This record gives sequence, structure tokens and C-alpha cells, in this order.
Amino acid sequence: MSDFLRNLRSSHKKEAPLPRKNPDGNFYSKTERRTLNDRRNVTDFDTVDTLAQHLGDALPEILENMTTLAEQVERIAATNELTAQSKIRQHNAVADFFNNLNKMLTENTENNTSKDHPQKVTTSYASGTHYTKDDILSIIQNMRDQGATFSIIADYLKEKGMPTFSGKGEWHAQTIHRLCK
Repeated sequence: MSDFLRNLRSSHKKEAPLPRKNPDGNFYSKTERRTLNDRRNVTDFDTVDTLAQHLGDALPEILENMTTLAEQVERIAATNELTAQSKIRQHNAVADFFNNLNKMLTENTENNTSKDHPQKVTTSYASGTHYTKDDILSIIQNMRDQGATFSIIADYLKEKGMPTFSGKGEWHAQTIHRLCK
């Protein structure tokens, strides 16, 4: 393997260095360079006159287009102002609706919160007895003090037919665990 590497290294011939630039510092020879007059943009006065004439002809059309553009911008501004005013009226109408709804609900609850409805009561549908939230919490706490697990408490509440606080679903061990925290 070392013979292969040695032959590989020796097979490369050294290449000649690149030729240097001309001594005057430029890469192109003097014959290939452009002259100074080629580099300058010499203007023709006839073209400047025709350009000025075309610009003079176009100025009235430019002025007309600018006037039309200004009128359109004024219309857009007026339309945006009307839109903003209508949105303000819409938001005020929605706010009035919810304020009136709130008044109706508070009046309704004030009428219902009399001596007839002292506290929200949970009803056991199986036995026909009523339990308050505090009653259920005290049952859960007493059973925990006696060493009952969350699962046993949930099963007991289901067995007795006690509905959950929301009145939907049934008791689960995780619910009892959350209540005990």
C-alpha cells in the first residue's frame, strides 16, 4: 500500500506558475482597452430637446391622473369613516343588548332568591331525600377519616343514589380525590 501512495505522490508534476500581469498593472493590453471617450456618455442636445418636448406633452395627462387619484383617496377616506361609525353603532347595540339581558337576569334571580329557595339542594332520586353540598362533603370526610378509599366512597355515593354537584354523571374516585385536597 505504501508503494501505491508513493507512486501517487510522485506522479503529480509540478505545474508552472501562472503568468504575471503586465507591468503597467492592468490585465488587458493597451490595444484591448477602451479609450477614454468610449467610457464617457456624450449627450446629444437634440435628444435632450425631444425628451423635454415629450415631458411637456405628458405633464397635462400626469396632472389629470393625479387629480383623479386625489379624488379617489378622498372617497376611500369618507367610506372608511362611515364604516368606523357603523361599527361603533354596532358595538353599542351589542353592549346595550347584554346590559338589558344582565338586568333581566338579575331581576329574575332577585325575585327567585326569597325564603322559598334558601340553598341549592341535591336530591337523591332513589330515596327521595335531600342533601346539600356541605352534607355530601361531610359524608366524604367522615368516610376518609374511617380509612375508606376514594373508590369505596364513590361506590357508596352511587349506591345511595346521591347525584353529583352538577346533577350530571356519577361519582368517580378521581372526583372524590379532588374534593379531599
